[in-house]
Amino acid sequence: MYRKNLLGDINSEILSYISSMEEDKELVEEVIESLIAHVKVLTSQNLIPKEKEEKILEELKNLLEDPSSLFKIEAEDVHEAIEIYLRQKLGEDEGYLALGKSRNDHVSAALRLKAKKLLIEQIKEVLTFRRILLEKAKNHLNTIMPAFTHLQPAQPSTFAHYLCYIEETLATYTKALLFAFEIVDSSPLGAGAVGGTSVPLNRKKLAGELFGGIIFNSINATSNRDFLGIACSIDVNLSIFLSRIAEDIVIFSTPQFNYLKLPNEHLATSSMMPQKRNPATMEIARAWGGESIGHLIALLTILKGLPTGYNLDMQEANKHAFKILKGTLETLKIFADLFAKIEVNEENLLRDVKIFPILATDIAEKVALISGRPYREVYGEIAKLVKDSESVEEFYAKVREKYGIEVSLEEGIKKPITGSPNPEKVKEYIETAEKALEEDFSKLKFLTLNC
Repeated sequence: MYRKNLLGDINSEILSYISSMEEDKELVEEVIESLIAHVKVLTSQNLIPKEKEEKILEELKNLLEDPSSLFKIEAEDVHEAIEIYLRQKLGEDEGYLALGKSRNDHVSAALRLKAKKLLIEQIKEVLTFRRILLEKAKNHLNTIMPAFTHLQPAQPSTFAHYLCYIEETLATYTKALLFAFEIVDSSPLGAGAVGGTSVPLNRKKLAGELFGGIIFNSINATSNRDFLGIACSIDVNLSIFLSRIAEDIVIFSTPQFNYLKLPNEHLATSSMMPQKRNPATMEIARAWGGESIGHLIALLTILKGLPTGYNLDMQEANKHAFKILKGTLETLKIFADLFAKIEVNEENLLRDVKIFPILATDIAEKVALISGRPYREVYGEIAKLVKDSESVEEFYAKVREKYGIEVSLEEGIKKPITGSPNPEKVKEYIETAEKALEEDFSKLKFLTLNC
């Protein structure tokens, strides 16, 4: 439809190659919403006749309810398909829709609307996950477990301390996602193809239908995809963090560790070995972390060499953005469900705290503080005692004999510093985190009401 007067008909194979119709199924609702806003503002400014608006809006609203007929039309993209469809329904009256608009500003608007919706859902799932973690942490303030470095038992911690580590990281990502939403929530509508339009559209009024503000510069509004790059970069970093937690869960749920029992619905069986309980969802989540990196690299690489202004390469970046935004959302839902149902084998956590000399650091620090000697000197002595002991019991016995001190696991977790696994410190953190969480839920509610 767009090319016919200038370029004539197109070979079907070439049309298939350049068409984005398949990818546009993701955006069709947002494309129509942008068009509805456009038509309303045109009419309110007396730029098109009221009776034409009513006809166009009726058909657009019908399409919004069921856009499937659009994808039976041969077109470069859904924008052209909508105009072809409306031409069939309304004849020449369809042409009023095109006044003061370009695919360029409307593609950008649809992308931003879609990203807004997915970011709101992501924030909702992150907040839900955080609430689950804090509730579960309250029940495990004194559930002692090893903390690891290099996957080697390092120091005594608690399961609540571990859960709060996840929650605090997710609180940081909540801020990042809210920041991404703020960046995305600006309107490009009315910016035309690249240099604006001679039609005196009220861009602020246009934005008010769908967005919180406007992108001032028409070049920036139509040719910039940094908003996708920023939102997707945050999502990929979040997915990588979740991948690390998935790795923890895979390890902790093995029979060798047996710290955690995963809900059956998150497990898969073997086709050959009847005893197997494989951590299926966590393995997929771990893989998603890597897959998301691939999509981000594709997205950024497509954008990196483009000259300023709209280029068709940009439509090829969209599918990678959708993969990232939707994949991250799905993964968050999986984690929230798993942690709500996960069971803790407390005796096994305690087992590994007792069979490894993870109080060695506490002993060295205590000796250094009592004696006033340099820590490094005491550190060397304690290392030799560990080396010369055939068991943890023997090591602790040698400590008692040499230094006359006793350090218990309970004392080992009750460190005085903020952020330690000390049950009182963790409890204080949970109380503070719950208040912050409620504030974040209020922010989400505000975004939802104003979207």
